[in-house]
Amino acid sequence: MSGRPVDTDTVTVVAGMPPRAALDLRYEVFVREQGVPPDLEYDGRDATADHAVVLAADGRAVATARLLDQGPRQSSVEPVGVIGRVAVAAAWRGRGLGRLVTAALEGRAGERGLPAVELHAQTRVADFYARQGYRPIGEPDVEAGIEHVWMRRELLPGLRRARDSDAVALQDLIASAWTQYPGCVLDVDAEEPWLRAPGTAHAATEGEPARALWVVPADPIGPAVMAGPAVMAGPAGGVLGSVAVWDRPAKGFPAAPERAEASERAGWAELKTLYVAAAARRQGIGAALVRRAEREARRWDARQMRLWTDTRFTDAHRLYLRLGYTATGRRRDLYDLSATTEIEFWRPLPPLNELPTAAGS
Repeated sequence: MSGRPVDTDTVTVVAGMPPRAALDLRYEVFVREQGVPPDLEYDGRDATADHAVVLAADGRAVATARLLDQGPRQSSVEPVGVIGRVAVAAAWRGRGLGRLVTAALEGRAGERGLPAVELHAQTRVADFYARQGYRPIGEPDVEAGIEHVWMRRELLPGLRRARDSDAVALQDLIASAWTQYPGCVLDVDAEEPWLRAPGTAHAATEGEPARALWVVPADPIGPAVMAGPAVMAGPAGGVLGSVAVWDRPAKGFPAAPERAEASERAGWAELKTLYVAAAARRQGIGAALVRRAEREARRWDARQMRLWTDTRFTDAHRLYLRLGYTATGRRRDLYDLSATTEIEFWRPLPPLNELPTAAGS
C-alpha cells in the first residue's frame, strides 16, 4: 500500500501493522508536535489492530487512525471497539480527513460485530467528536501530560440480551413483519411458545448448546434512538430489531459441497429471529444485527453460519446476499399455519481474531 498514489479523499483500512507512512505521520504529530513519549506512542498493539490511512499522491500519509477490538469488558456487557491514534498532517487539517478515517473505522467496527466504539479524546477536540455523535462517558483525565476524556458512540443503540419482559414487544415486532406477507400467521401458543418468555428460552443451561437473543429497544419516551444518519422513533416499550444465534453440532450435518471436508470438522451456528421494524429499515440495523450474531458464533468457534428463511421474505434474501451469504439449494416445508416453505443460506465464518470478509462492508 505504501507509495501507491491514491486520491486524498480515499481511505484504506488495513489489518495488522500499518504502512510505514502512517507510523511516520503518527510520530510527527504525537511525538514531535505534542511531546508524547515514543514508548507511549508505540505501545505494541498495532499488529493486532485495524488502521485507516489516507495517502497523498506522493505516498505520504496525510491522515490515519486505528481500531482496537478488545472484546467485552465483562461477560455481561456488550463488546466495544476503541478508536485511537487519530492523526492528520498539519498542512491537511480542516479538510474533513479526521472524520474520514474515524468513520472508516466505525464501519470496520460494525463489520466486526461491535455495537459501540469508544475513544480517549483530547479535550481540546472533544467538540469535534461530539458533532459526530460521541458523548462523554467519564470525567477528564491526563495522559502523556494532555487532558483527555473518554467518549462513546453507539452503532446499535441500546443493544442488549433479550429478557422475558420483552415478550409482548417481540410478538408485536414479528407480527407486524409477518402481516406484510400474504398468508403469514403468528399464533404464539400454537407454534411459537418461546415468545412467552424469550429471555428464558435463550438462556442455555449447562450441557446445552449455547444460544443468544438480542433486541434493539425503542426509546421509551420518543424519537431518541440513533441508527446511522437518521433518528428512529419507536413505540414505548417496543423494540426496533432482534436477532438470535444458536450453536449447532457439526457431526452429521450436510456441508456445502465446495467446503465439505473443512465444514464437517468445524462447528456451525444458525442465525434466527432477524427482524427490523418497518420504520427503522434501510438504516443498517439488519446488517449490524447479523454481524453481531456472527461475532458470537465465532466466539463459539463456529466456522460457518446457516439460516432458513421463508421464501416470501425476499427483502431479507437480498440482505443475506449482500452480506456474503449463498443459497444452498435446500428447501423445506414446515406444514404450519402459514404454509411456510423455507430456503437455506450459508456463509463461512473466519476465526474471531481474523477480519470478516469484505462482503457487505
